[in-house]
Amino acid sequence: MKKILIALALILSITAVNAQPKTAEDAKKAVEKALAASQDAKKAAKVATWINLAKAYVAAYEQPTRNLLPGTPQTEVKLFIKDQMVVSTESDVKGTEGVYSVDKYNDKDLYYNNGGILEFFIVTKPAMDCNMLAEAQKALEKAKEVDASNSKAKEIAEMMEDIHSKLGAEALANYLSGDFAKSSELFEKTADCFASPVLGKVDSLNIYYTGMVASMAGDKAKAIKFYNKAIDMNYYQEGNVFSNLAEIYHQDGDTTAWKATLEKGFESYPQSQGVLVGLINLYRETNDDPNKMITLLRKAQENEPDNASLYYVEGDIFKQLGDIDNAVKSYQKSYDVNNEYVFGILGIGILYYENAVKIQEKAGEEMDDNKFNALMAQVDENLEKAIEPFEKSFSITQDDGIKTAIAEYLKNIYFRLRAKSDDYQKAYEKYNSMLKEE
Repeated sequence: MKKILIALALILSITAVNAQPKTAEDAKKAVEKALAASQDAKKAAKVATWINLAKAYVAAYEQPTRNLLPGTPQTEVKLFIKDQMVVSTESDVKGTEGVYSVDKYNDKDLYYNNGGILEFFIVTKPAMDCNMLAEAQKALEKAKEVDASNSKAKEIAEMMEDIHSKLGAEALANYLSGDFAKSSELFEKTADCFASPVLGKVDSLNIYYTGMVASMAGDKAKAIKFYNKAIDMNYYQEGNVFSNLAEIYHQDGDTTAWKATLEKGFESYPQSQGVLVGLINLYRETNDDPNKMITLLRKAQENEPDNASLYYVEGDIFKQLGDIDNAVKSYQKSYDVNNEYVFGILGIGILYYENAVKIQEKAGEEMDDNKFNALMAQVDENLEKAIEPFEKSFSITQDDGIKTAIAEYLKNIYFRLRAKSDDYQKAYEKYNSMLKEE
């Protein structure tokens, strides 16, 4: 799973705005003082009392990691917390998406990447035993209740947004460290924070993440619950919510739910490659008719006849089924519908190129010279068919990454065919030179 939580990484860069106590004892005293004020009848009627209590809890939560900011070099981190001693260091610690060196302190573990940059941290000894962010949330909800004139509404909302970010950051850190059960729990709390009376927002992304990471933790029931919540909110995460949920049903042997989920996913988000591949696998495994996908897709095309991506998906279906002729027709239709949609014409080039590779692999196993030569002739034929769509897609796309990929395809093709004509040789030199300059 490649950086599936990349959007959340941004929250790690948020710096604390609260005054931070230097020690856990200082943090506790500040909370106790603010808590005592909130229990005084007169003071409890003031919004500032509850805001101060929330701030005290947040500051206590931040205390173990004060002065720490992900993205900071290890040398600078050690300078910032020079008064704290590293208890031990572990090398080559495998995380979910990387390998880290971990400096362990009395109250936290700091995870550094191979470049010596702090990526995230896990607090192992909080300043207080209670759930500080949950208590801060309660205080802010009370502040909103007391603030009849809404004079502090903006400040209260901003503080709740900050708690939401902190919960998300902690959820992400636990995901990266490999503690999926804890991460899922925190993603759920992150979503609940948004749904609080203070903000009243729907956090569909973190609802999806709650289900996704619960699945990684092996908690299928929770994963199913939150994937379905995401679907009910029409949050499809490019169709992944359907393919992920369907795979759980598949693993559990629930063919009916597996099929229903994938077919609903295909109707809701036909562009999803995960749903597409899942349906093909389902129909093959159950010996059901895979052409049902075409029927489903045609309904979508009737509703959106100018949607080029729907014809591209149709091409992908035929390609997966081994029907090259119809795949080419569908990809071409995608381009005809919208000649700025590069993937249709590009799909034709990739189809012929990949077909050439398959035939070449088959030729490599052929012992008969005549059959070998016949197969290699088919390789050249497919490569030549790929040239025009690749050249056209190269001229259309404005995406530098796609251009580079197409140039690589064309360089390989022209290299293979360069002995056939001077034009092919010149084309090879053109793309080879272009790629070397990048």
